[in-house]
Amino acid sequence: MSSPAGPDLPPDNRVTIRHPGESGFLRRDENLGRNIVWWLFACVGLFRRGGFSEVSITRNGHSVHRLIVTPKWYRFPDMAAADLQIGDLWTAPAARGQGLARAAIAIVHDRLGDRFERIWYIVAADNAASIRLIEHCGYRLVGKGVRTRPFGLGALGRFRITDRLDAASPRS
Repeated sequence: MSSPAGPDLPPDNRVTIRHPGESGFLRRDENLGRNIVWWLFACVGLFRRGGFSEVSITRNGHSVHRLIVTPKWYRFPDMAAADLQIGDLWTAPAARGQGLARAAIAIVHDRLGDRFERIWYIVAADNAASIRLIEHCGYRLVGKGVRTRPFGLGALGRFRITDRLDAASPRS
């Protein structure tokens, strides 16, 4: 699988890849609450195998972008055991439009490439900016699906493919 091309990051940007369990607790930054939840998920063994990672980009000591990479877990039953999924992207408002998300996705492919067979990216059909981003990274639509809400609780829900467009992998 080829890596998507990301823009070169200016020298004042620092990239960090953390793996809870190997690197300890996730960064204490603007995303602390979400980071605690992700770290707890890893600690209690919700993921089928290793690969849970946080890719963060900081500039002058401040977080400007981060994304989470997860292996197969109950929320994504259509993934294979050797797949990873990119999600929970966040970019600081002042840093949007600078190619940081594209760069971070390219970094996932370049630096975590030996940990996966396929990489998934799930996006809502009405999120035009996220769809443009992932298409620029070389991904293609492989299906449409639904998010289930057992007992009305989204936190317990799963993302299921209901309309598969082809049998190919999520990324060519």
